[in-house]
Amino acid sequence: MKLVVIIPTYNEKTNIGRTIDDLETVFKQLPASAKMHILVIDDQSPDGTAEVVKVKAKEYGNITLLVNPNKAGLGAAYVKAFKYALDKLSSDAVFEYDADGSHQPQYIPGMINELIKGADVVVGSRYIPGGSMPQDWGIGRKLTSFIGNLICRTALLTWQYRDMTSGFRLTKTKWLKKIDLDQLLSKQFAYKIHLYYALHSLGAKIVEFPIAFIDRSRGDSKFPRNNIKDSLRVVFTLAFRAHEKLVKVMLVGAVGTIVQLLFFNLLRPFFNLNLAQNLAIEMAVISNFSLNNLWTFSTQKFTFGRIGELVKGFIKFNLASLGSIIIQNVVLIVGVKLLGSNFWIENGLIVTGILIGLIWNYIMYTKVVWQK
Repeated sequence: MKLVVIIPTYNEKTNIGRTIDDLETVFKQLPASAKMHILVIDDQSPDGTAEVVKVKAKEYGNITLLVNPNKAGLGAAYVKAFKYALDKLSSDAVFEYDADGSHQPQYIPGMINELIKGADVVVGSRYIPGGSMPQDWGIGRKLTSFIGNLICRTALLTWQYRDMTSGFRLTKTKWLKKIDLDQLLSKQFAYKIHLYYALHSLGAKIVEFPIAFIDRSRGDSKFPRNNIKDSLRVVFTLAFRAHEKLVKVMLVGAVGTIVQLLFFNLLRPFFNLNLAQNLAIEMAVISNFSLNNLWTFSTQKFTFGRIGELVKGFIKFNLASLGSIIIQNVVLIVGVKLLGSNFWIENGLIVTGILIGLIWNYIMYTKVVWQK
């Protein structure tokens, strides 16, 4: 198994020599079946980083220096290095690794062992038992990191992972080949969030491995000022893509709610409570079916050119909506008995029933009415 440790650099002359030496020391402890290689991609550092790497390459013989003519960001550098490792080095797996000493090589054997046991991706995690953050980080920086991960996990509904912003990762290249690396949403630090989510979405087995993350001791931080803004952009773009249909169903449902409330209040003076409620629901059902068919599920929509399928789809939609109708009626009837009856109570109960029924509707729309 050939494993390539990718190290992006820019002005890391004071760190890169020691980082390489530390890696080579650990490589000697690995079994002979693990063919280790270091790929340094340097963004034309003016401080002489490349020269240090060239000296180390002659010393060890398993180091490649890839000079990147255009400094476009950490994510862009990794993408270029991934492609080189795939095409030129025929690697079976790649490490993403920092040059500044914040990633400790002592964890490499354990991460490789997880790969051997069946993992497709091994993430060095700071937030599982055994992992830790730098002791000298202030509470503000620790909170920023913690909250950033919490937002990622919440927005992307990936609660099984604890550290989605880790930069220390080992990935089998067969999974990287399945991803369009040129279409990652960020060329900066946030690339790692998109790549993590892409690997998860493809079904890769991701295992978190505990690491103690330490802050760089030499050189300047490469943390860009707009990193938080860029990360939030990536997270919410991915969240919208992943849950686009749910967002559209909710927006259509909001329109249906307005339709239902409008007809309920128009019909309420002339009919009893339950009849007015169900006539209003049917008007909302017609509105929801039309908008969802034309917009939310436009790629699977029923058309007037196939009138039989359109009628069948509308009947299925009505039947699928029965669960939500029952929920709404139960909420209204029980709520009126408990709270009494007036304009605000009745309308509030209708909205409550609609919100609860939304979950049922979404499942039925995607699994029954407009199933692929």
